[in-house]
Amino acid sequence: MNKNKKFLSGNFLIASPSMLDPRFYKSVIYMVSHRNEGAMGITINQPVIETKLENIINLDEIKEKSNIDNIPITIGGPVDTKKGFVLHTREFKDKSTIKISKNIFLTSNTNILKSIIKGKGPKNSLFALGYAGWISGQLESEISDNGWLVAPGDPKLIFECKIEERWHKAIKSIGVNPGLLNLESGNC
Repeated sequence: MNKNKKFLSGNFLIASPSMLDPRFYKSVIYMVSHRNEGAMGITINQPVIETKLENIINLDEIKEKSNIDNIPITIGGPVDTKKGFVLHTREFKDKSTIKISKNIFLTSNTNILKSIIKGKGPKNSLFALGYAGWISGQLESEISDNGWLVAPGDPKLIFECKIEERWHKAIKSIGVNPGLLNLESGNC
């Protein structure tokens, strides 16, 4: 296989009703990287409810509240939950920024937060604690077991849609009525 092929990078994984792992119940995951060696994604619809970004990070620059309180915070996944990741639009870029698709980028350092505080950051962003990760072959197995549905990654779903509506909108984006899905797969 082509080692550089990006497989599902830039797409959404949508948890199906048969997803048995409670950490991913009705999750929508934006796939940052998917290669032969494994995969990484950021859950975009599991909000951190009872905190603000200023309680998570320690930046001296947060003396003025500015734009920092407007960044949605999600539980990005169960791996490395003390590390922060920012999915964002193209207006910000530094040496650690990774281009995932034409309109979506990932940065995982405090420079992006400093830029947002100064009003020089990206137009849209989502802050996530941790990420979802899979070893080689694990994600493919979960997909074949009907744990995940795949949809094209849409920046509007990440940055414009209300968090509580993302699972329904993602599943409807592929023409599926969630009420018609059942827990039994069609596999023999």
